[in-house]
Amino acid sequence: MIYLEPQSMPTDVHSAPSIHEEEDDSNEEHSEEHHPAKPHGKGHWRYDDQNTWSSDFEHCNGKSQSPINIDTTTAKYDTRLPAIELQGYELSAEDKLSLKNNGHTLLLNLPNTMRIIRGFDNEFVAAQLHFHWGTKEVPGSEHTVDGLRFPAEIHVVHYNSKYENLGEAASQPDGLAVLGAFLEIGRQENAEYNNILSSLADVSSEESDIEIDGFNIRFLLPSNLERFFRYNGSLTTPPCFQTVNWTVFNDTIKVSRKQMAALEETLKIGQNELLTKNFRAPQLLFGREVLSSFKMSSDISPNGFSKGKNNSLNVHISSLTLCIHSSYPGDCHCLKEFYCQRSSDYLTQKRSLL
Repeated sequence: MIYLEPQSMPTDVHSAPSIHEEEDDSNEEHSEEHHPAKPHGKGHWRYDDQNTWSSDFEHCNGKSQSPINIDTTTAKYDTRLPAIELQGYELSAEDKLSLKNNGHTLLLNLPNTMRIIRGFDNEFVAAQLHFHWGTKEVPGSEHTVDGLRFPAEIHVVHYNSKYENLGEAASQPDGLAVLGAFLEIGRQENAEYNNILSSLADVSSEESDIEIDGFNIRFLLPSNLERFFRYNGSLTTPPCFQTVNWTVFNDTIKVSRKQMAALEETLKIGQNELLTKNFRAPQLLFGREVLSSFKMSSDISPNGFSKGKNNSLNVHISSLTLCIHSSYPGDCHCLKEFYCQRSSDYLTQKRSLL
């Protein structure tokens, strides 16, 4: 998730054994076609062998690992969680940004003038943002909600302002705060996301980078920053330091099917192999609490349905969602006010309930 250079990895973070919450079939489908072999050894890792990460990165065996499955039936409503307030996210075209394909993700470096000024005990300084995605057939978000995965996920990485930089903060217990949001498929193109996605062809090869004009980064996140889930976790990639205060927003961001396809099908690694399915399997909670800044609707079942007359199952439509808005492959069906799932998932869930 942060992709620290091996030589800069601190070694003073305590770890404890853990296992994956479940075997993730979509990750088992990874092959050398998508992730060509790189030399094994310290500092090298791949998504298709994530069960072996702990061999070189001991913290990946910790008991506070990320991502997780967010179970909305057990998330604890906490009135003390303040809304996230951002500062300096409104960049201008004169603020040049470095966009890079680092072989693991699409990464945009951010200026230290961008900050979280409310929501935590200290201010947190922005460092970079990046994405996790899958394929048209396999959604690729890292976090899941009630066992369901979204097409993609954006992470905006910040470090505690008490530290000098990201590298120093990464190994500290209070070092990092990451804002996460789910991407789903909508009818219209997302103009704000085009500020990044329109340049994908220029960074298609591994380790390539370009300079792009600054823009309002705030528009990459949901409009509502008051509704979110919060938990303590880790980097989702090696070295897996357990130093992240995670905020996963309730509301999703919509991009067009064409835009999602560009993310899924453009970037390459190694000898012209496709960079895709760059997500880690869900990790066990080991007793950690997941907090919610908002109350869940009491009339929603765990599968996203509300019960009507004669105990029939009806899709719950909230004022916050557009439900079953299209039938083309990969589109989302919003089944409850705090998550969406793809068409195939929706049909599977519906059949299992009828």
